Amino acid sequence: MTARRLRAPADDGGLLIDPPWGELRDLAGSNAGHLSSWDYNVQGRAASRLRVQARREAAGLASEFLRRHGLSDVSPPGDDLDRPLIVTGHQPELFHPGVWVKNFAAANLARSVGGVALNLNVDNDIPKAAAIRVPTVGDGGLRTVPVEFDDWRGEIPYEDWKVADEGMFASFGTRARDALAGAVADPLIDDFWPRAIRRRDDVDTIGLRFSLARREIEASWGFHNLEIPLGRLCQTDSFLWFASHLLAQLPRYQQIHNTCLDEYRAAHHIRSRHHPVAALAGHGEWLEAPFWIWRAGSPRRRALLARRTGKTVDLRIADEPAILVSLPLPADGEACCAVERLRDLPAGSVRLRTRALTTTMFARYFLGDLFIHGIGGAKYDELGDEISRRFFGSEPPGFLALSLTLRPGLPVGPETVDDLQAVDRSLRDLIFNPDRHLTEPYPDELRSIIEAKRAALAAPVTSRGERIARTRSLRRCNLAMQPWVEAKSEELRARRQAILASLRSNRIARNREFAAVLHSSGRLREILGGVGSRSIVGSGPSAPVTGG
Repeated sequence: MTARRLRAPADDGGLLIDPPWGELRDLAGSNAGHLSSWDYNVQGRAASRLRVQARREAAGLASEFLRRHGLSDVSPPGDDLDRPLIVTGHQPELFHPGVWVKNFAAANLARSVGGVALNLNVDNDIPKAAAIRVPTVGDGGLRTVPVEFDDWRGEIPYEDWKVADEGMFASFGTRARDALAGAVADPLIDDFWPRAIRRRDDVDTIGLRFSLARREIEASWGFHNLEIPLGRLCQTDSFLWFASHLLAQLPRYQQIHNTCLDEYRAAHHIRSRHHPVAALAGHGEWLEAPFWIWRAGSPRRRALLARRTGKTVDLRIADEPAILVSLPLPADGEACCAVERLRDLPAGSVRLRTRALTTTMFARYFLGDLFIHGIGGAKYDELGDEISRRFFGSEPPGFLALSLTLRPGLPVGPETVDDLQAVDRSLRDLIFNPDRHLTEPYPDELRSIIEAKRAALAAPVTSRGERIARTRSLRRCNLAMQPWVEAKSEELRARRQAILASLRSNRIARNREFAAVLHSSGRLREILGGVGSRSIVGSGPSAPVTGG
């Protein structure tokens, strides 16, 4: 497996873009040309035909989603499915600018190629917390404090995570602004949070409130991407056909998945059994499929298990003994009847959803002409590419890896690690060479100690015993001189603590992962909106971006 060296840029405003922007038009065109004529058999349906269906369904549902929530979209795609489709996606969280940049890059790239941009709201993932870290200025410098926007309810997928405490949710913007204490002049939270609160009567899930508020701001800045929750995309016939194919071919898929995973771990020296993903397990005659499944009334993601019985594939939810549904799905037959059965799952409040690798597999092969990954997703898809290559027998479509380092503009002190090391050297020298830091006239007691040290240094060291004796004499003398350098030692220790506090503050100030809502609204609009257009002044990994 060929690894792309992808690292977040170190400098404020640094942009990771791989491959360079100037190559993306050709990459999108190459992907589209290959996939439009792809003749792979997806359970009785040509991949190129399934791709047309997936694009039509996704575009229609995305437009409908935006209209339902009072948001404008791009000019309706209609039947013009030949327009390039640029796809990206992320969990509907309060993410940092390095994640958000993908939406703006997708929009600008779509404009440049006469296409459409689509954002997948990955609402089948699990939230990490019900709070964000907010930088605040105190007497000891910068520190971060957690500010909650809701009560934490555990590992509930975003699409089922309803607001538990509306009062806490409503006051979050004010509490976050108070914690910032003016460190950022025009934080986006002032615009973002009222929009999220206004969605109270519209939607009750946190992820959708975040997504709709974000999408409103994008539109106010002139960016009108299509958008769709992934959970809704997973109910389309095109996705269910794709899922049926993987279920029909599950023994082969699982073997490829696990083999590629072993090779990936070996190549990257990974010992964890859960990184980057877990192996797909076998439970006797039941095989674990690459999908999540759960019931709306018990929103804990569980593995989907499948077993083949003749021309039927039985499905059940892990930890539930009963068969959920039996799919008429011959290994070499059409998936139409299986799709009809899977189409009924939402009526029973059952959610069948992708996992990370199958999300991008579907999006890259059957939906978009170019997919935009962040660093994490790009690293995941090193594995995903090899699985897809072996499973489909086709070279994976290329993707763009993109990220941005943007800091919120907090004060940075002048202290460096070099300053700390210099103080440490001075402190050490006060312990081992205190006499170097003392000046005449010496008190009689001190003079005697210094003369004793000089005598020890001049003593012969021709034997081991003499060397030990000299070392002990020097140690006694140095220790005896400490009272005369204590004031300087105390001064250096205080200086050391001040440098440590400043370095801790600087690490906070240079953190790239503060939520975008804590950044300057004006700078975000300038930097994010310019990615892929006038603001890129370089190209390739770590290209600088102007502005701010």
